[in-house]
Amino acid sequence: MKILAIRPAPAGAGRTLAHFDMQLTDDIRMFGMKLVQAEDGRFLTYAPSSHGARAATFSTPLNDTITRAACAAFREGFASDRTSR
Repeated sequence: MKILAIRPAPAGAGRTLAHFDMQLTDDIRMFGMKLVQAEDGRFLTYAPSSHGARAATFSTPLNDTITRAACAAFREGFASDRTSR
C-alpha cells in the first residue's frame, strides 16, 4: 500500500485535513479519500462517497494502517512545503 498523492483540504472543510489517493494493492487504487481529525484528537480516514453513500469501507485493522500511512504522508508533505519555501 502506498499514498499516491495528498492535498490539504480547502479552508472551511471542517475537520477534514486532507484528501488523498492511494494504491491499496497492485490491482486496487482509491481516489478522493479523506483524512479527518476527530473531536477527541484521533485521526480517521474515509473512503469517497457516491451519491451521498459510502463507496467502500475497510476493516478496522486496514483502516488503521491506511490512517497511519495518510498521516505520515501529510506530515511529510507539510514538512517538505515548509523547508522548500
